[in-house]
Amino acid sequence: MKEKKQTNPFHGSKRAFRNGAYASVLTVVVLAAVILFNLVIRALPTKYTELDISTSALFTLSDTSKNLLRELDTDITAYYLATSGQEDTNITRLLDRYADESSHFRWEQRDPVLYPTFAEQYEGASTGCVVLTTADKYTVVSYSDMYEMDLDAYYYSGSQEYTFQAENALTSGIARTIRTTEYQLYELTGHGETALESDFTDTLDNAGVTVSQLNLTTAGSIPEDADVVLVNAPLADLTAGEVTQLTDYLNQGGKLLIATDFTVDTPNLDGLLSGCGMTRQAGVLVETDADHYPYGYPQTYLLPNIDANEITAGVTSGMMVYAPIAQGIVQSEDSDYTLTPLLTTGDSAYSLENYATAETAEKSDTDPEGSFDVAVAAENPTTGGKLVWINCPNVLLSGTNQSVSGGNAQLLGSVVNWFNDAQTTAVIDGKSMSATSLSVPNVAIIGLGVLFIFVLPIVCLIVGVVVCLIRRRR
Repeated sequence: MKEKKQTNPFHGSKRAFRNGAYASVLTVVVLAAVILFNLVIRALPTKYTELDISTSALFTLSDTSKNLLRELDTDITAYYLATSGQEDTNITRLLDRYADESSHFRWEQRDPVLYPTFAEQYEGASTGCVVLTTADKYTVVSYSDMYEMDLDAYYYSGSQEYTFQAENALTSGIARTIRTTEYQLYELTGHGETALESDFTDTLDNAGVTVSQLNLTTAGSIPEDADVVLVNAPLADLTAGEVTQLTDYLNQGGKLLIATDFTVDTPNLDGLLSGCGMTRQAGVLVETDADHYPYGYPQTYLLPNIDANEITAGVTSGMMVYAPIAQGIVQSEDSDYTLTPLLTTGDSAYSLENYATAETAEKSDTDPEGSFDVAVAAENPTTGGKLVWINCPNVLLSGTNQSVSGGNAQLLGSVVNWFNDAQTTAVIDGKSMSATSLSVPNVAIIGLGVLFIFVLPIVCLIVGVVVCLIRRRR
């Protein structure tokens, strides 16, 4: 007889124990991996973990804000005053984006219930605001600064429509908080110049630039604290003495911003510009490319190219500058100044030389054609003098600026940045809070109805029958 093989009664239990141990270890490893993965995800900036799918890109920072934050070398702490559980997620998510861009920026929430005396430290602070602080300065950004109501819509239709201006308010606030130098701009008067309106003075105020008027006839000289002198579309020529003062100021490292009207004869002022290597192109500029003038407007209402350089770096990508009724600028090849184009026409534009007598804007055989400079910057590397010439009288007008959502004000801010050798100004377009409803045409409604009510159910039924028949044959 064969001897029966004895089995170990503990063999099965050992195997079960070993399998259970493996399963337990595997479970612990998986849990640890999941926890580690969550920690890594939490450590990543929110711009990588939270996609901005809002229709107006509420939480996507502009290039202006990113450049300012990346160059930030001063620690800033932002305090958001809001009751716990009642925070505005639009503001908190935007603050997260700011913190992602710079290690020098962080933010904390302060609950007025838990910190009842916190707001008293900062003049103008109240619930809903953001207080931007450094070691010795602060700026209060109010809730109304971040949400701007359309008063026209409210008065005419009674609807409350808001624009999310938080990025513009916060970035401007940061620029004011870190600024250590104040600047003085003088607007020249006495020749029918156009005074800057609020669109542009607000931009300059954000940059720490104080705007004052200057009449050289009564003042006798340019003040010593003048950082910039603006000559904005004079309706009469400057005197020879005034031009001499401006030239001396420029040769001593001064900064001039000049906008001219080609319909006004200004030989003295033109002589100053000629000394910087720039002269007028005879005629009025006409665009032939539909991308360079607004639909429904004359072809002399230019939407010029914004040349990419350090001077225009503050203009947000995708924005436009509007220059209605402009004249070209010719650069001299023999000049002590370094010339940099800022605004240029399309390649197929032309200068209508006989515009005063022409019955139409049609190009003649003698009219020059090509790309023309509308605005040019000049810098003397020896003296440090800087000049920007815009050969269009309408660039620094409020109505012109509003036609391109603040693009002209951004250009002014960029020029001021260049004059001051620092990015101190921010002009960022607001973002609409109004949701755009999706409208579906009646034809599409009928087609979609037929598709989902009849076509798709029938297709599913046929597929099901075919599958059943195939299975039965097997």
